[in-house]
Amino acid sequence: MLAVVAVLAVSATASAEGLEFDSYTKAYWKAKELARPMLVILNPSAGEVSSEPIVAMEELRGDLKLSVLLNDYVVAVVDTGTEHGRKVHELFGAPELPRVVVIDERQEKQVYRTSETLTTAELRTVLTKYRDGVPESKPVHVNWSQPYRQPGYCPSCQRR
Repeated sequence: MLAVVAVLAVSATASAEGLEFDSYTKAYWKAKELARPMLVILNPSAGEVSSEPIVAMEELRGDLKLSVLLNDYVVAVVDTGTEHGRKVHELFGAPELPRVVVIDERQEKQVYRTSETLTTAELRTVLTKYRDGVPESKPVHVNWSQPYRQPGYCPSCQRR
């Protein structure tokens, strides 16, 4: 029984490692090929002073529920201290680091982005919500029976 659990854990880790990249470009093309959403993490370089701690994949993989959710994403953890990382940081226009971004499965738009510190529970919620690319939206109720009324007094509309 214990051997089966160990084999499952190793196979889950092995399959996930194939979907984690340190290059945004490689992650982008892999996500496009697999039609999966992307999780992009822009971390400050090791020498850069940041008020927030970096987002480490080892810590994220330590949470079992989060690790399972990460298997549905192609993950790019980008060090903004490298030349490639600086270009990606500039393209994303991230004001502060670290930056967490979720991109839809077609790699067309950012469906979530933040520079705030996320707890593992918050990140689980975000990854669950955006796993299928676009969040569920609530229907908007519009009352079309209300007639349009012009304002009573508008100085710009008055004739002289």
